[in-house]
Amino acid sequence: MKLHCNIEVNNRLSVTNVIRRRSQRSILIIGRQTVKNTEIYILWQTLQNKQGTKYKVNNNIDKVYTTFINEGKATIRFIEPPHDLIIQSDKIQLKSFIHILKLTLTRNIDPSVLAVSNLNPKCMNSLPKIKVVVNKSSEYPTLEGFPRTTEELYLVGLNRKSFDRQILKLQRLKVLNLSNNQISSLPKELGTLQHLQELILSQNRLDKALKWTWLDQIAIRSNLKLLDMSNNLLRRLPEQIGKLDNLVNLKVSQNMLSYLPQSLGKLYNLKYLDLSKNNLHYLPGSMRNLHLISLDVSNNDFPFIDSYSMCKIDVPSLTECAARSFLKIRHINMLKNMFFFAQVLSYDASIIPFTLVKYLDEAKYCVCGNACFHCYIRKFVRFNSNIIANTIKSTETTFLPFDCYFCSIKCVSYAKLQY
Repeated sequence: MKLHCNIEVNNRLSVTNVIRRRSQRSILIIGRQTVKNTEIYILWQTLQNKQGTKYKVNNNIDKVYTTFINEGKATIRFIEPPHDLIIQSDKIQLKSFIHILKLTLTRNIDPSVLAVSNLNPKCMNSLPKIKVVVNKSSEYPTLEGFPRTTEELYLVGLNRKSFDRQILKLQRLKVLNLSNNQISSLPKELGTLQHLQELILSQNRLDKALKWTWLDQIAIRSNLKLLDMSNNLLRRLPEQIGKLDNLVNLKVSQNMLSYLPQSLGKLYNLKYLDLSKNNLHYLPGSMRNLHLISLDVSNNDFPFIDSYSMCKIDVPSLTECAARSFLKIRHINMLKNMFFFAQVLSYDASIIPFTLVKYLDEAKYCVCGNACFHCYIRKFVRFNSNIIANTIKSTETTFLPFDCYFCSIKCVSYAKLQY
């Protein structure tokens, strides 16, 4: 069996005992040396070592670590030489390879099943293509499609008006750049790509998008780190943007936004936020909970806003009390997850009724971090945005208007002292 993967080698007898070689594109092959010899070996091949390095399998493997195999990671620890092969690959193919290896170790597989030719060095020129760039429409692989091993796909400036569903077959995809096209909607299945970390959609027509269900999918909510939707004529951002739990960089500059969703304050891992060149009148008060490295709000209006206030303090319903408690626990788990591997509570229409999903999505967030729904106090407050970001890029002043929701009179009093 052959496995295309990235391998990092740890030599346990190195001077410092922590020195590792850099991860390399590799091929791992498990098979026999000759027809008569039933001894099983693993052959590790790279572009630099085309003849490969053979490792004996039987009685020579100390342990196979598979704790993170669902993330496409595993480690094989050999006794001689004292090497740890740290493997990263497609999780399905990796599981198959490890399964064959374990059957070999327990002698539950007939060695004759593993063909002799499997152990012969392969031509490393056949390493799978992981980066695909299409610069012209005439180069677009309409019939043959993209290599299934693609990890980075750049389809820039092709004037495409629709999303190519062939992309959904690329289960290893990490970076997708569709900038400078005419795409107006994205399919729900885009959010199911397990490894997608960077999504660049600048200079398209997402202002025409009616549905944003791709933002509701668990995979994209857990993995996406960069989202660029700048220059899309957007007049609003969807509430679902607040579900991208691990988002680090959000770019929505050069749009027509006059306000932002309160859910933006739920992006606790967000570090870089570009809101420049919009028509913003104010910022959501929930942003008070963010700890940004950089915030760009230059070239926005931020007109004068009267000290508008609204008081809707009442006895909350049972539904609101339950929703507040759920989102509070979820918030605490997310903060723990920033330092430890705590489980983050998720919700979607497969777990609870869709009406409750929508209810939770539309929560407002107090400056204290708690959620509120129908019972709240709403006030426009100007405060120094240096509280939420280390670096501020603004046209005039860093004292900006915030649309703040307060879950109690106590929080209003606290806000007056702070701002």
